[in-house]
Amino acid sequence: MPPDPSASPTEEAGTTPATMTSPQGPTVTEPLPTPLPGAAVPTEAAPASSPKHLTRDDWVRIAIFGIPYASFFLLDIIPTSIFPASWNATLVNVILDSIFLVMALAFFGREFLSAFSFLRRRPVRKIALLLGLWLLITMTQGAIRLAIYGPNPPVAQNQQGVVSALSDSALGLTFAFFVAIGMPLVEEIFYRHILIGKLSPYAPTWLLGSISAFLFAYMHCHEWQDMTMYLPVGIILTLVYVKSGKNIAYSWLYHALNNSIMVAIVFFVPTLPQSA
Repeated sequence: MPPDPSASPTEEAGTTPATMTSPQGPTVTEPLPTPLPGAAVPTEAAPASSPKHLTRDDWVRIAIFGIPYASFFLLDIIPTSIFPASWNATLVNVILDSIFLVMALAFFGREFLSAFSFLRRRPVRKIALLLGLWLLITMTQGAIRLAIYGPNPPVAQNQQGVVSALSDSALGLTFAFFVAIGMPLVEEIFYRHILIGKLSPYAPTWLLGSISAFLFAYMHCHEWQDMTMYLPVGIILTLVYVKSGKNIAYSWLYHALNNSIMVAIVFFVPTLPQSA
């Protein structure tokens, strides 16, 4: 059939911004996709979680921060020539924590701060979810340890060391800051932001997440029985990070919440019986 001479060029071409012409039928309008209930809005995810391949500068930053961190905390290589054995253990921890916190902020601080845009939508709901997760994981830890060890489970050596350092009269408050705020940031940068977020273009997220959770627990364990305390925490931190769109600020908030509650218990619970 010859074309209708009265038709406009636009109608003849059959192209409008929201339509697609089928070669065997009438024009079909494609509906815009509807987001699923509860799905994260793209603008809420951290810009740092982009799956783009890493640049040379990215690899340099990761190497300068990650290699020393793994050497000190995963491989337990502490050069005695730098930190003599006679030094106070709390002082050594504060120095190391300060160095790595400065490095984390220098190399990844902009990405960390920009990730707080995730909290612009429904912040109360998201923070309440973290509190609920903390209660759930605390009860899960307690149930696992009760089932394995009975009513008197052993205290993890890492936990004992932290409590001892917090009791240091000279550096206890400084160390408390690093336990509650500083080191959660350093650890989230390494175990979540780098091992999962930065490396996600090169391996499946489930594999990177499994490695992240295990290494996080391993770093905190002096004995394998300590895994019952730290592996659930590593798993939940990984899930918080991945399910929030690989948002480093959100996983840090959970980590800081968990550690801050522990610090508060150490400082205030022993005084409760005295004030009663």
